[in-house]
Amino acid sequence: MDYLRGEFDLCTGCGSCQLACSNRAAGGYSPRLARLRILSERENLVNRPVVCLQCENPFCLNSCPFEAISRVEETGFVLIDKEKCASCGNCITACPDKMIQFDVHHKADKCDLCEGDPLCVKYCVPGALKLVEKKGAEIK
Repeated sequence: MDYLRGEFDLCTGCGSCQLACSNRAAGGYSPRLARLRILSERENLVNRPVVCLQCENPFCLNSCPFEAISRVEETGFVLIDKEKCASCGNCITACPDKMIQFDVHHKADKCDLCEGDPLCVKYCVPGALKLVEKKGAEIK
């Protein structure tokens, strides 16, 4: 099972990952529309990329009364079916990292790992984002 890992010691806070993500997710360049966040701690000059971890026991999946969230067996990705989403917000509240948000159509939205080839990883110049297997070995 693959997931994204963010390494704060490499992140410069440039936002390239967010721009690439938001363009794919919403068709525009806005960090607010990205499916990942960068937390900046000004006093320590630390930028920490926060990404969906594709949890083994996802609270978002377990909290959805409409079965709009499921795990793809082959890849392990946790995905949202927008057709089934009733916009109740349970998944948003349940996610401990706050990685689910409403999209422009008021449907729940989260990282889908760009169907296995995440743009955020490709456009992260300092290499702070990596696609890794759950075992921890880097694959991209």
